[in-house]
Amino acid sequence: MSLPEEDLMVRIAWLHYQEGITLSEIADRFGLSRPKTTRLLDKARRNGIVRFYIQAPNAHLLSLEKELKDTFHLTDAVVVPSSPSLDMVYENIGKGGAILLHRMIQRGDLVGISWGRTLRYLADNLFPKDGVEDVKFVSLAGGLTVGSFMNPYNIGEKLASMYRGECYYIHAPEVVESPDLKDFYMSERVNQKTFEMAKRARLSLLGIGVASQQHSTYIRAGFIDWQDMEIIRQMGGVGDILGQFFNIRGEVLDLELHNRTIAVPLEELRKMPNVIGLAGGEHKVEAILGALRGRFIKILVTDEHTAQKLLWKHTQEA
Repeated sequence: MSLPEEDLMVRIAWLHYQEGITLSEIADRFGLSRPKTTRLLDKARRNGIVRFYIQAPNAHLLSLEKELKDTFHLTDAVVVPSSPSLDMVYENIGKGGAILLHRMIQRGDLVGISWGRTLRYLADNLFPKDGVEDVKFVSLAGGLTVGSFMNPYNIGEKLASMYRGECYYIHAPEVVESPDLKDFYMSERVNQKTFEMAKRARLSLLGIGVASQQHSTYIRAGFIDWQDMEIIRQMGGVGDILGQFFNIRGEVLDLELHNRTIAVPLEELRKMPNVIGLAGGEHKVEAILGALRGRFIKILVTDEHTAQKLLWKHTQEA
């Protein structure tokens, strides 16, 4: 004897959502076609027999992501839980970036990379994706000398090996002693080809630095000293991307340093698709805000508290 349709919907919904039985197995059990089983399950949702409640403690992060996208006209945003430990914040952002990259990456892709702690965590937490291989990674800037986690070489090798691809590097430091030395490095054919490749990247991964004597990687690397950073701060500098400093309005500063920096220019970065910025922590709020206003990034991965402060500060200054 056949069951009334409402009873059938309840049974199908229970078996599928409570007992985890596939729709194909349910269709066989009740002698139904797979399409009819799917239609009955859809009808159960529409009629209120099945209702979904998101009870996860971090569900509010989804609304923050939407607000970031709407406010700053982003292609996408990922907000991860915050932590009292700044290093854990960086690790969570790296994990969020790994999930995002896993979702977006495609076979044969070209991915631009920079360097930094969050990118290192991204590389450490990324996992292979079925059918995705032959992915090329290309550095967006020259290298640094401070620790393996700070270099695009180490990060690029790890990522490339995961997707059976290759990594292409700019064979030069990120900051050199003079504009003439920069011209010398840029005259090298291999570097010219790498730069052209970098500008064609479909995806790009980069960190956002802060103009601070305490937190600046460029001071640690010896590329600039604290007096230089003080001048940058006095000029309104709040952060940098690829060694190029900007103010909170997203305007690139006119610095002699930029004439010695070997990296894809921020003007070119604005033209590139799917540029993903990974950054968080209260000390980076102004830097991230400047990067968003300058349209240097299209996608932001950050933590909850930073996202809230970004939205609050932007609203206060509007």
